[in-house]
Amino acid sequence: MSKPKEHILKKHNSKLKIDHILCNHNMIRRSLIVFLNLLVLTVIVGFSLRQEINETRLYIEANLNQIKKTVDSLAYRNKRYANTATKSIADFDNYNKQFQVLAKIHYYPKLKEFGFNRGIYPNNLFNGSLLGPGFPNQLIQKDTHLFAVLDELWAEQQYHSIVYNYYYVSHALKYFYLSSKVSVNQFNTTKDFFSKKLDRTSKPLDELQKDIYYTYPYLDFFSKEIVVTIKSPVYKNNDIVGNIGVDIPVKSLIKSITLPEKLKSSLNFYLYIIDKKQKIEVYNGYGNHLLPPIPVHAHLNKYTLIFADISPWFFVSFAIKITILCISLLIIINYMNVVLKRHKFQKQRYQLEAYTDLLTGLFNRRVMDTIIKDIVTENNNKSQPTAIIIFDANDFKIINDTYGHDIGDLALKHISSTINDMTRDSDICIRLGGDEFCIVLPNANLEQALVMADRLELAIFGGYFCHYNIKISISTGCTVIEKNEKLHDALVRADKILYSNKKNKAENKKALQRQLNNYIFKSPPKFPKQE
Repeated sequence: MSKPKEHILKKHNSKLKIDHILCNHNMIRRSLIVFLNLLVLTVIVGFSLRQEINETRLYIEANLNQIKKTVDSLAYRNKRYANTATKSIADFDNYNKQFQVLAKIHYYPKLKEFGFNRGIYPNNLFNGSLLGPGFPNQLIQKDTHLFAVLDELWAEQQYHSIVYNYYYVSHALKYFYLSSKVSVNQFNTTKDFFSKKLDRTSKPLDELQKDIYYTYPYLDFFSKEIVVTIKSPVYKNNDIVGNIGVDIPVKSLIKSITLPEKLKSSLNFYLYIIDKKQKIEVYNGYGNHLLPPIPVHAHLNKYTLIFADISPWFFVSFAIKITILCISLLIIINYMNVVLKRHKFQKQRYQLEAYTDLLTGLFNRRVMDTIIKDIVTENNNKSQPTAIIIFDANDFKIINDTYGHDIGDLALKHISSTINDMTRDSDICIRLGGDEFCIVLPNANLEQALVMADRLELAIFGGYFCHYNIKISISTGCTVIEKNEKLHDALVRADKILYSNKKNKAENKKALQRQLNNYIFKSPPKFPKQE
């Protein structure tokens, strides 16, 4: 783009235009656009994916923490039950009298066990089931009052989605009292149970007497399920006589999670025992392990973590949706950008056309009051001279009257094309009107302007422009714009010099012909004749 055109566009565009070899090269520019689009797409998808992962992790972690809160509430409630049972036992001893037996305890010969509410002799009002190995000890009759207390405690309304089962185990009298009624064939190994070591604690017994204890996940002796037990000791005279506990099947922990089905099917749950570094699988929502999972965990208790591994494929589907959406948006944005550039290009073209002569393609007079003033001011600030050449065609009216205006237009086009070929990109070539032209030469002195004028006179006179094999000559006037001089004054001075030189146009024409004769003679071109 020429310097005058840059001035025109700069005047009508407030935005900074950056010309660079990378921007001007079409292939590189397109590659940069593609690269920037991919970069934007990557940043948007990456940021959205990161946000989605973080929000999903926080959501799942909140659910896991809710499980912990539910389990802790069961634990503190169970501790209160143990304290109540301990107080009740002490109260029974303080009464020191014979209590009425509240339920008949049966002996089952085939099972070699005792108990009630097991489908055999269900003739009592207790809600729970009693079972123990061998014959019942007479002291158990007294504990039927404790069973009534436990029934009342366990009957409290509790709203938990976790499945659980309360129990009381007496180590001294070797029996179980369960919070639910069970069938006869569910428990028939109580003798083996009491023959085993029951304490699964890692802390001294005296620390457990007034504490809550969470067991490691283990295989339940009766239900054959992996359970976590929360228990608190029941003691008499500072001696542990039993435990009140609640068994929580590990699988019921997952059932309590209120996650959308689509998300839940993309999760794998497992428990991790910290001390033993043992992993216990709980729930498998997916089986594809090609990509590493995204883990989320919460502390179920001091020794156990509950983990949820999120399948990365859950986020892959999200990333695909976001990518499609971003690509659609980028297509729209790029299309709008193309439309805006096209509009800008058309606007620039209209701006240039407003400053352009339609016949010759040179600038018109409008640039004199806008662009030329700016360039002259710029050169003056840099202490650089600005020269002006004004010229017009000799005997142009005779050509029009003799050959017609079409030939006259060809003469004007011949002059303008010669000017364009012989001037610099920084020079401003103007058609002032009719056959009058002007050239503004930034950073050129008077001597350089005179040389340029002589070259133009010779080049224009030496060329043929129509089939009549006629030539046209010009007369010129050169001057240099003085510092702080108005442009109009310089143009008037150059115009006076032009008309002074025009008086000698005949002699100048002969001089030009003699100069041309010094070159090798060439026949004029044969133009096709026009009727």
